Amino acid sequence: MQRIFALLLTVVLSSGVAANDKITICSDSNFWYPFTFVKDGRSAGLHIDIIAKALSNLGYQFEFKPLPWKRCLANAAHGSVDAVATASFKHERAEFLYYPSDAADSQSSSFRVMQVEYVVVTPVESEYEFNGDITSIPTPVRTPRGYSVADDLRKQGVEVDDNAPGDENNIKKLLRVGKGSAVMTPGVVKVLIEQDAYQGKLKVSKTPFMSKSYYLAIAKNSNLSEDKRLQIWHEVAKVRDDAAFMAEASLQY
Repeated sequence: MQRIFALLLTVVLSSGVAANDKITICSDSNFWYPFTFVKDGRSAGLHIDIIAKALSNLGYQFEFKPLPWKRCLANAAHGSVDAVATASFKHERAEFLYYPSDAADSQSSSFRVMQVEYVVVTPVESEYEFNGDITSIPTPVRTPRGYSVADDLRKQGVEVDDNAPGDENNIKKLLRVGKGSAVMTPGVVKVLIEQDAYQGKLKVSKTPFMSKSYYLAIAKNSNLSEDKRLQIWHEVAKVRDDAAFMAEASLQY
């Protein structure tokens, strides 16, 4: 009996230690407002808030590191970080990242951190309005370097320019060249069009051209077990569906 009690105590204690292990998470240092961005040198944004709340609920210690997007993914591939906040599903990324089981096939996954829409931005002189036909978007379509939306567009046969590191760089290029378009989240556009440099110069199509699930993707080189990954993803979904928390968190942005 004493041996059984000792074994059970060992299991309980080891579970507690594992729950308190520190998780290192990299996030995109690009201004991807309001989801992930950098504020005072730290990772910030609604996606960060959701993940931090979920991990806190589970008793984890954690650290967020803002990095250029491609470096963040490279660090995850090499095992320098435990997870990425946040990434959409790509088969190439799934070679070194764990995603929830429905990520590859679901347009809106149950275990997403959030669903994110993208809109088309053109010079204000343009009469273009996105009508649901992706191939009609004025080219080249500008997206930040390393973003999966570029591959999504290329699969539709659309010419893409993804040489710039961020959305504002693409807006500057769009206005300088005067042709083509840029795609980004409505939150980023809202912030940019209020700046003097871009006020009255951009047209935003009303209909989003794409909606994608974004995840806390966990590095395959991480020590997090399958049970712990599932536990974390379930808690992320629980926090995301907490209307009171989401309303309070969203007020910051």
